[in-house]
Amino acid sequence: MIGPVIDKSKCTLCRKCVEICPKEVLSLQNKEIVIANDGCILCSHCYCVCKFDAIRFSQLREPAFSFGHTAVITNDIKPFDIISFIHSRRSVRRFKNNSIDNQTIHDLIEAAVLAPSASNCQRWQFIVINGREKVIALAEDIKNFFITLNKIAGNPFLRYASLLFAGKKIINYYHNNYESVKLGLERAKEGNDLLFHGAPCVIIVHSDMEGSMPVEDGQYAAYNIALVAHAMGLGSCFIGYASATLNSANSIKQKLNIPEDNRVHAVLSLGYPDVDFVKNALRKDYDVSII
Repeated sequence: MIGPVIDKSKCTLCRKCVEICPKEVLSLQNKEIVIANDGCILCSHCYCVCKFDAIRFSQLREPAFSFGHTAVITNDIKPFDIISFIHSRRSVRRFKNNSIDNQTIHDLIEAAVLAPSASNCQRWQFIVINGREKVIALAEDIKNFFITLNKIAGNPFLRYASLLFAGKKIINYYHNNYESVKLGLERAKEGNDLLFHGAPCVIIVHSDMEGSMPVEDGQYAAYNIALVAHAMGLGSCFIGYASATLNSANSIKQKLNIPEDNRVHAVLSLGYPDVDFVKNALRKDYDVSII
């Protein structure tokens, strides 16, 4: 059975595990904690509140980082410190030639899977393209996709004929993206990497569409990568064009061993920044209603 295993020799019957369980899997019966139903989502809340090490999970593991295990933090970090760190993180579009070692990549993925996920589904998957030549190859595949797309969108007959098999997708693309992509393709001929900005590494976050909120789950995981990369002195940038392309080009997904039915939630370029930010960025005004 999927779920917690209770060590009765250590359990003090404090009931904290029973009270915290979001699915009411645990129950106190006949002076012992028992599994009341099979609805466990492996959130491990019961494990986290047990001071007596009376709970374990055979299906779960402790995340491991090259810099050691994480610890429970209470009052050591102040809100201002967190806000300052988040504010200092920027999208980076200029990278040095330095490569990223595989251990660093491993640490980033371990950080990614610490993100929350709806109903604790954790269905995210990751593709890491580590090495500048491999990144260039992916950029070429995406470039070729847009060359073909622009040929179709730029031809009035094909553009309107596409209504029969693609609805308004091609027409909307023509109005919203055709000219900017055309300009980008022309600059790409000059050797400019306008997609991944010279990054030596790309991380793709994808998943099937099962579970409650797979898109949000994948993006939470991706932003964990972005924040921890920043703490490591790395820069990152979310590449929306790459995400959109991979979700439209099954041939590229196949080359990357991404299942056809999986959706790409985020594509991040990653590397050591070749730019120094001396001030935090400004922000637009926003609208908020507190009811």
